[in-house]
Amino acid sequence: MRKPQPARRVMIGRNIILTMGAVYALRQSIYYATIGPDGLSPAQTIIAGGGHLLGAWSGLWGVVAVLCVVDMVNRHTRQGLSLLAGVALGWGLGYLLIWVFDGFQDFALVNAAIGWLAPSVLIFGFVAKVSALQDIITALRGTIAEQQRTIAALQDQIRAKGD
Repeated sequence: MRKPQPARRVMIGRNIILTMGAVYALRQSIYYATIGPDGLSPAQTIIAGGGHLLGAWSGLWGVVAVLCVVDMVNRHTRQGLSLLAGVALGWGLGYLLIWVFDGFQDFALVNAAIGWLAPSVLIFGFVAKVSALQDIITALRGTIAEQQRTIAALQDQIRAKGD
């Protein structure tokens, strides 16, 4: 039996987004693995604990990349993109808090915060949409299977009465 056309579109869109997420997370992982503390902006220095947490940030972004690939293989979306949205949200909130505690002076921090928060909100919206569609498709498959069993049972009853 062929899959419904909308499910294929969801699958292709999901894989494109997961690929983009994996590539972006891999890029971030490499960036934090190769940059030194002296190459960080003042805000990055704070978020990265004076450069001491660069390895941890690199590892976390690497985990995000791996989970995005795992999601593609396992045909689901929730883990990789959810973690990607969460890490981006954390960085955005970090920049926003630095701006607040800095006395609302450096508007470049607001731009950086928006640069992290906006994608995290978009990714979260995408994950919510795809999750809802996957749940609907799963429910429909269950309904179709139940209807097929009912039809088969009715056909058996009709055959039994005809014998």
